[in-house]
Amino acid sequence: MRRLIPLTAALLAAMLGFWFTLNWIPGFIMTRAMEQLENGGAATNAATHAPPVTEASRNVVRPSPDILYSICPFDLSNGPLLIQARWPRSGGYASISLYDSRTNNIFTLSDRDAGRAPAIWLDRPGADAVPDGAISVSSPTQTGLVLFRQIVEDPSMIAAADAERRSFRCDAQ
Repeated sequence: MRRLIPLTAALLAAMLGFWFTLNWIPGFIMTRAMEQLENGGAATNAATHAPPVTEASRNVVRPSPDILYSICPFDLSNGPLLIQARWPRSGGYASISLYDSRTNNIFTLSDRDAGRAPAIWLDRPGADAVPDGAISVSSPTQTGLVLFRQIVEDPSMIAAADAERRSFRCDAQ
């Protein structure tokens, strides 16, 4: 019986730690990321286009100079979001990834997977009206992030690729 109490306490502590890791930490990480984006000038439900990465860039630990990023923090409390972009013509690779408020990837589409320029209708589960031709995506959470990435294989094409990726938009509906 003497060993049962410490064993039970250890098991309870392990279960609590497991729950804490799975349920609290992802939300905390995304909340901090959203705060940093807002402090950096990113508006909710609007695309923000980060400048091309240089050797002086340090927004991330090891930035990649051949990737252009655009980000759109979203909040679906006032309605759905229409996400649009043109796939690049300057070569390389592009993708749109959606993340919920717990850092889970809920949808990804690349220019290799989609034959046409995407229109993504992001809404809460159970939404009715979806525009013709749009891909319907339901977010399990009210807030999150949309990330547009474009890889530029030829450094001389950075300016052209930067102009192309600025077609990425997030518009509240």
